[in-house]
Amino acid sequence: MWRFANPVAIHWTDDLASLLPSLLPPGQGLLIAHPRFNEAARAGLLPGSLAGLPSFSGIETNPTPDQVQQAIDFACPLAPRWILAVGGGSVLDTAKIVRLALAHDCPSVRELLQAVPPETGAERPLLIAAPSTHGTGAELTPWAAIWDMKSNRKLSLSHPGNYADVAVYCPALTHSLPLPVSISTTLDALAHAMESLWSRNGNPVSVELAAAAVGAISENLELLADPVPHPVRENLLRASLLAGLAFANTRTAAAHSISYPLTLHLGIPHGIACTLTLPALWRINSPDMPIQAERLRRQLGHEDVAAVLERMLRFAAKSLPIRLSAYGAKPADLDSLARESFTKGRMDNNLVDLSLADVRAILESIF
Repeated sequence: MWRFANPVAIHWTDDLASLLPSLLPPGQGLLIAHPRFNEAARAGLLPGSLAGLPSFSGIETNPTPDQVQQAIDFACPLAPRWILAVGGGSVLDTAKIVRLALAHDCPSVRELLQAVPPETGAERPLLIAAPSTHGTGAELTPWAAIWDMKSNRKLSLSHPGNYADVAVYCPALTHSLPLPVSISTTLDALAHAMESLWSRNGNPVSVELAAAAVGAISENLELLADPVPHPVRENLLRASLLAGLAFANTRTAAAHSISYPLTLHLGIPHGIACTLTLPALWRINSPDMPIQAERLRRQLGHEDVAAVLERMLRFAAKSLPIRLSAYGAKPADLDSLARESFTKGRMDNNLVDLSLADVRAILESIF
């Protein structure tokens, strides 16, 4: 028995300014966006009718509780009927939490984290999520991440109300994405797809979506070079969409679980942190998933999957460090990083159970 579902309406467009008016209800709106989009908006990606839209853009990569609180404080006096979120995962996750705070009249992010409100059917602002990277998948999932750097914890707020109402994919939003961020976010989508394949919650639909996403990424990642051709951006954005649909149903697993302390303690960008372990985890998981493994091999023209993953990491290494030592890790750190790699709901979603020794060996292999 299996089930696949996603409540988000998906739109693909080359003309965001023409599409948006048909999606927005009347009344007060709010734009939550990466600063880069504010520049793009002036270049014509937003319709003229939204020129005076209140905008919050004080969002950094891996938003902290204090930064998310600032967004909530900005939104509450406006009481918006709709929110347009444009950016990467940090922006989209922040917008989800703002919408949740407004819907449940809970203007404190720490209270939301301590006691997630039940799904009551309360009226909430319409949320339109438009990713500006080809990696996040946040526009299709019910999770929102907050990074508590003071206590070295990655917090995930899971709630049915975190699903966006609409996801809008516009390749033009990715055109100004810096090359290192383009590579890192694409690797994030790769990790979403691979993790979906070896998730305990996989199903035939998620396997097809994930395999197609990995195939598209393997064909296009190494074409990322300034200037990035428009078809490459489009193909990678579509791959991110497919990977997002896959892991929204299955959740991620060991690679993401291991990645969290790497980001918290070493500052490794999320897309890199959750991709470094993929070749090792493929070798561990693939013998126990013959159907998924064969489907992926066919997608990749029967190439060796671990070799394909390692090739993509070598390409990434031309622009970004891909060894733990390059981010300041010391051999003495491996034990503590391994101990912190067991996140409930992620590590226990991995098809094969991993021991502490297994994880330490994986970390040592990418040191």
